[in-house]
Parts: sequence; C-alpha cells; structure tokens
Amino acid sequence: MKALIYRHFGPAENIQWVDGWPKPKLDPESVILQATAGGLNPKDILLRKGMFSKTLARDPLPRVSGMDVSGIVAEVGDQVTHIKVGDHVFGMTNHFSGGLHCEFAKLNQGEVAKAPLNIPLENASTVPLAALTALQALRDCGRLKSGQRVLINGASGGVGHFAVQIAKIFGAQVDAVCSHKNTHFVQSLGADTVHDYRLSPAHKIDAQFDLVFDVFGKMTRKAFSKQLLKSGIYVSTVPKLVNFWGEALGRLGISKVNRLVEVKSNAKDLSLLKGWIEQEQLVPFVEKVYPVEQAADAHRHIETKHTVGKICIKFD
Repeated sequence: MKALIYRHFGPAENIQWVDGWPKPKLDPESVILQATAGGLNPKDILLRKGMFSKTLARDPLPRVSGMDVSGIVAEVGDQVTHIKVGDHVFGMTNHFSGGLHCEFAKLNQGEVAKAPLNIPLENASTVPLAALTALQALRDCGRLKSGQRVLINGASGGVGHFAVQIAKIFGAQVDAVCSHKNTHFVQSLGADTVHDYRLSPAHKIDAQFDLVFDVFGKMTRKAFSKQLLKSGIYVSTVPKLVNFWGEALGRLGISKVNRLVEVKSNAKDLSLLKGWIEQEQLVPFVEKVYPVEQAADAHRHIETKHTVGKICIKFD
C-alpha cells in the first residue's frame, strides 16, 4: 500500500509518499479503513524531528506518520461491535508514534467512531486529537462547570478553537487570547472576551478565573497565580518539571491546581464530538486541505505556529 513515511529524523523534506509499504493485518478487535485524509498536528512534527525517540516513541525507522485519520471501513475484526464495513469513520491512535497516514489505516475499535454526517470526511480527519485534547482538558482536568470563567491561552489554533467552543457548550464564560489578526475568528467561535496577546498577555489579564487552559504551554501555573481563584485549576498541554511536580502533588491531594492533559482516544468521546458537530454546536475550522503530494508543505505550515484552526492531508 501507499504510506506517508520518514526514513530519517529531520526537516519536512524527509516526509515521502511511497508505495510498497506493508498493509496492516486485521486483529479481532481492530478496524482497517481506507483512509481519505489525515489531520496534521504539532505532535506529528515533533515526532518527525526525533522528539521522544529515546523515551515514548521508540519505533524503528522508517515510520509511518500521523495520529489522526478519517475514511471508509474496509475490514472489521470479529469482536468489533459498533462499526461495520462501509461506515464512514474518524479516529486517533493511542500508539505514541502514530502510523495512520497511509492508504489503509488500522485502529483498535476503542479508538474509532462513526464520522459526523454533516461535514466532509477530510474535515472529520482534523477533529480527533485536537478536539479530544480540548474536551479532556476542560472536562476531566479542569472540571469545568456551567457559570465558571475560563481563560484559554492560544485560542485560534487547533486545540484552542475547539476549546473555546466546548467551553461554551459547557456553559462557561470564556476569555480567549490570540493574535490581533485572529480576533474576529475567535469571537465567531463564541468567546465572550478576546484579548490580543501583544497588548494583553494572558498572565497579565486583570481578571480571575476558575480555570486557565494554557494551550501554548509556554508558562507554568505560577505565572497565573494572580489570575487563578483560590480553588482555580491550571491545565497545560506541555509537560514541564514544575507542572509534573504540581500534577504529582495533585494526585496526593496536596495541590489541586496543576494538571497536564494527556489525551487518550476513545470511542465514547469521539461519538460525543460527533453529536456536537452534527448539532452544529462544534464546528471544525479547516484552514487548508493539502494533497498528499504536498505533505511536506503541510508540515511546514504547522511549523510556522500560526495555523488558524486545523489543516489536513488528503490521500485520495
């Protein structure tokens, strides 16, 4: 089959669409889909550059890239109950090194769900990792409730633009931080107040919050000590030593304000996202769809760190 691989760690030019890659074998609890498109995430770029290669991502090179995928089910294991051949689906792998950006992608049945019916399959491919991260950060780590006030730092990117919408679904008051050029976009997502990060950096906003979701992850809870209420929670997408200590203390009951979101793909949450999308409460914004021949350009796009919403790579 064809696959999007990298043989060496390094720049975007290392990404290649090749033929002759072995097709995955079906397991009793797995699903194989003919891939339509793959959402692209910052994690894909880090993996391609060799990050985590000595810790969490030890798969040998060459590797197939990609954490997110959408497509049409081609094969179903005999223990799979909620998916059948021909279904349009979307999903994310929990395998840290990825491996879904290929002609036939394999997922465990717990990592895949039927795709939303009201958006193109390529748009559906952009949802899983970013929207699951936003959902699990706000609901599970941040324990966000209706009427609470949340600050989302980095509100116009993949995770951030989903987080603004999900926070509004939960009934929260949302303050969002982004660049000036993306102000109107973030307002259109439902944010109650939008702050230009150059004029009003997130950690200097004169307000207090029940939850700070630092999508950028460049700071720590301490930087937001004045913005967090006494019972407030700080959630980051990026592991740092200070955040690890806070997370460890939180698990011991000593501290309740530091959380690190570690996204996990599961069919129940994917189905929840599907429902919100079909009800038009959650709208994936896709800035650009790249043909697979321009996969390296798609990687460079993510590397600019100025993506608005999401991008994806179309395989067919």
